Amino acid sequence: MIHLEHSPLGGSGAHRFMTCAGSFLLHRHQLENDEFENIESEFASRGTAAHELAARAIIENTEPFEYLGEDFGGYLVGWPGGISLDATHVYFNECLGIVDRQGFGRVLVEETIHLPDLHPLLRGTVDFGYYNAIALWLRDYKNGEGIGVAAGGNRQLLYYAFLMIMADEHLRNLPRDFPCDLGIVQPNFYGIFEEPDTWVTTIGYVLDWGHNELLPRMNALMRAQDIDESDFVPGSHCQFCPVLLDCPKMQQAFREYVEGSEDFVLMLTDEELDRYYSQREYARRFMNALEATVHARLIGGAKIPSAKLVEKKTNRVWKPGAQAALTAAFGDKAFTPREIKSPAQIEKLSSRGKELALEFGYKPESVGLSVAPISDPRPAAKPKTNAAVFEAHAQRPEELGF
Repeated sequence: MIHLEHSPLGGSGAHRFMTCAGSFLLHRHQLENDEFENIESEFASRGTAAHELAARAIIENTEPFEYLGEDFGGYLVGWPGGISLDATHVYFNECLGIVDRQGFGRVLVEETIHLPDLHPLLRGTVDFGYYNAIALWLRDYKNGEGIGVAAGGNRQLLYYAFLMIMADEHLRNLPRDFPCDLGIVQPNFYGIFEEPDTWVTTIGYVLDWGHNELLPRMNALMRAQDIDESDFVPGSHCQFCPVLLDCPKMQQAFREYVEGSEDFVLMLTDEELDRYYSQREYARRFMNALEATVHARLIGGAKIPSAKLVEKKTNRVWKPGAQAALTAAFGDKAFTPREIKSPAQIEKLSSRGKELALEFGYKPESVGLSVAPISDPRPAAKPKTNAAVFEAHAQRPEELGF
């Protein structure tokens, strides 16, 4: 069984607690008063199961597909709603590829490192680490598909690299320019044919970051006692905050959305719309956390007057023997016409599928504009006014023979 980290200042929360002091201070307060309720999402538990599968395959030097149908944390390998074999295999190949290419070295697989001499809460679990006389490699596996994580400057990777180096006397004594190859493997987001996102830095950079940024921040948080609303800083790190439902900034954003109405929104000025729109993601995250918590409470037997558990909607399926009966009755009409798969679906079939998708796939002209946050990586587009549309189709006088 993988030993997961539970430190309030652990590696998985590095970006969050180094940005938002309130998340840690409130989390600590709830832990100290035995008020903290840990609600693990289905995505998180499936991710843990995928880590279990990958770790076992790496340690036992077996292919992930050899565990087809096995249960890991309540999820069946390779089954719908279970653990994706394609995604796990990408991570497995990346880790084994490093070992095969580099030869003899030290390997770490799902190894929890705790360094209480540096800080009582300095603790994290390294998914995959490896080093030899040439360099240090570290890979973190992300099973999620909703939010992409980049490697460059990633605080979680730096935290784990700092742990690896400080836990090993040999690594601590290496030259400061010794290479550290840090990477994120997230095939469910970036695609199973995409290379893992990597960032090469040095041991000196990791150590400087750990001693000059990480540890001072952790010490300052440990000394802090009072919690103020200004301590809470919303952002992308809120996605996995353990106290999201109790965050005053999240609660305020949610209240404003709930109290608004269609007529109210239509009367807002552009400045007021900007303020509301910038808060919409926080309200959405609050709602997701609310749904997950209510579900967990009801499963546990709690009585919540405004909510109840119901069976998930399922579609009817055919019994054995239906195909023969339907074919006899309706012939070809019993079947849907064949339809070619989309470029994205073809890409998932094989490397040849990706080549064909690149050769024959294309994006049609824009069918319209949609709203996105300013942080969206896509370039801003301008709306086409009636005049602009007319101008695009207008002909010059010489084209009309004048």
